[in-house]
This record gives sequence, C-alpha cells and structure tokens, in this order.
Amino acid sequence: MRSVLQSAVRPAVAGTLLCALAGCGGDSVRPPVVVVTPVPVRGIIAQTSFSGFDSGVWVGIDIGLSQRGKVDITVDWTFTDTWMYVYFGAQSCGYPELAGGKCAYLLSSETKDPKPRVLYTDNLDAGTYHLYLYNVPHDPRTHTGSDNTETVSLQVGLTVGAEGRAPGTVRLGRPTVLVPPRL
Repeated sequence: MRSVLQSAVRPAVAGTLLCALAGCGGDSVRPPVVVVTPVPVRGIIAQTSFSGFDSGVWVGIDIGLSQRGKVDITVDWTFTDTWMYVYFGAQSCGYPELAGGKCAYLLSSETKDPKPRVLYTDNLDAGTYHLYLYNVPHDPRTHTGSDNTETVSLQVGLTVGAEGRAPGTVRLGRPTVLVPPRL
C-alpha cells in the first residue's frame, strides 16, 4: 500500500513544482536571476624590512600604484620606547621640506604608540606615492624620542573593488635614507 501511495504522490508533487516554476500560465520556465555584487579584494603589494635606522634620520620609500584602491600601511619596529613618525603622501619631498614641516601628507602619525602603526587611506588613484618614516631622536626637554637604532618591517596592502581590478604589478621602491644637506 505504501509503495502505491508513494508512486502516486511523487508525480503529483513533481507536476505541482513544474507548474509553479512555469507559472502555469503558458510561460516557459525562466532561469533565476543572479545578482553579482562586487567584492573588494585585498592583496599585499609590498613587503620589506631594513635595519640600521638611526634616530634623527628620515627614510623615504616610493610606492607605485598601478590601479585605484584603498591602501593600508603597517609599520613595525624593534624597541617599544622608540618614537616612530609615519607619513604618507602624493608629494615627493627632500630633507629640507621634511625637516621644515613643508611637505603635504595625505596621512600622518606623529606619536609614540601604537606599535605596530597601521594607517589607512581612502580610494587613491593610480600613481606614485611616498612613505616617510622618521625615527625621532631623544629630546630631554620634551621627554620624547629615543636614541635607538631600529630595524623596521613594513607591509603595504591594496584593497580594490571588483570594478577597479586591472592587471599589473605594483612595485615598492627601495628605501632611501634622506640625509641633511651639508652646510
């Protein structure tokens, strides 16, 4: 009895489902509509480390972006009592501009903590940007800075929306020590 009931119910259920899918109004079966939402994709575009970073010294690193996206920068160093200032901008600056506070930055972090330092940008267009690090020397008057020679590790990430992805490699420039001019 059970097999007779099952064999009668299965075709009825299948027919009802087909009728519901087709709309039972003579329309043909339409495929479901698939909505694809762009998902942002993050990748590490540069990673480096260097040592021998004395206090009172500026280091500049060029970062070329071949596509539009949001940049995140993580900077870490060895000693917890080091004052590491981090700047990021579109303007290339030499020592006189950096030391004189005449360089325009998109982001700046002039503080001792947190360690590691993480900075985030809004969407940036493709182009060359500049990361500057300053190992603040000890100042006994203000109780800021340190006399530590640092080892620094750096990671740069880029988050790109699906609509903005483009092929290409992003290359990180070599760290360059910016020395004060000789007078």
